[in-house]
Amino acid sequence: MHRKTRQSDERAGFSLTELLVVVAIIMVITAFAVPTITKSLSNIRLRATATNVNGLIQQLRMQAVRDNKYYRMRTQAAVPPNGLLTLYIDTNGNSLLDVGEPSVAIPNDTTINDGTGGPATVPPNVLFPPYIKANTVDIAFNERGLPCSNPPICNTIAPYIVYMQQTRALAAPGWAAITITQAGRVKAYTYQPGTPAPSWY
Repeated sequence: MHRKTRQSDERAGFSLTELLVVVAIIMVITAFAVPTITKSLSNIRLRATATNVNGLIQQLRMQAVRDNKYYRMRTQAAVPPNGLLTLYIDTNGNSLLDVGEPSVAIPNDTTINDGTGGPATVPPNVLFPPYIKANTVDIAFNERGLPCSNPPICNTIAPYIVYMQQTRALAAPGWAAITITQAGRVKAYTYQPGTPAPSWY
């Protein structure tokens, strides 16, 4: 009886070799999973930023129609050390970000870009006429809700495209774009470089 108990006790635990094998397997799985999870989280953050900017542009357009006057979206430069680049609707026309003006802060890992170094393709509805690449994000809408390039007169209708580039430590940069058609339609896209064909979605 005593002998059987002793043998069962010896078989109850794991050997050091078995533990090392399990740890090695977990490390290999983690090495493959971490970049994928990191990229997915980056995509979510970039998409959220593009959606927020898209919403601000929609608000800019609606405010121009509601108040029957042109409005501009402007850029407030980041103030060091912890400041963020901020896009805002200049409701009083003083070119300053004032308390109460609608705004969106851009994360530190994301920059507004004119598309240089970006994807070879463009979002689906960027066809003709040429879109203004709004790397300074100085976008205006007239009282009819149409994008214009010459405020305060705003009689030249001009579609815009805003590119956003997200820096990533373990992968190629991520890209998003917001398009504003001549009719004033605003849509946000993110770029998917995968195979068989890259695409904006």
